Amino acid sequence: MRNIATAIAALAISLVAAATATAEGLNPDQLAKAGWTCFLDPANPRIVCLNPGHPRPAVPADPNGQQSLHDMVFGLDGSFVGTIHLIRADLYHGQPCPQTGGSYLFLPRIGYYSCEHV
Repeated sequence: MRNIATAIAALAISLVAAATATAEGLNPDQLAKAGWTCFLDPANPRIVCLNPGHPRPAVPADPNGQQSLHDMVFGLDGSFVGTIHLIRADLYHGQPCPQTGGSYLFLPRIGYYSCEHV
């Protein structure tokens, strides 16, 4: 009987720990451990994380770089802030930002148009 009570207590503790981790959400450290590329944004005080397999845009711009990128944005404290969608300059034709419906902003340094949902 004591073993059953111990097992139930251990299960309850693990469920509380799992719920706490889920409530906190993802952070840059977790994403980096999962293969994402996370870096400090040189233009803003924040951390940007790129999907695995999507290299950071080259500076100067690479006209043959990834067609589009989807980034996650975090505050310097690791809290989730929003997302960024980037489209390579030669592929952008005035389409509206899918997250906001607004316009993309051209980033000449990396050769992409950027749409932020932060």
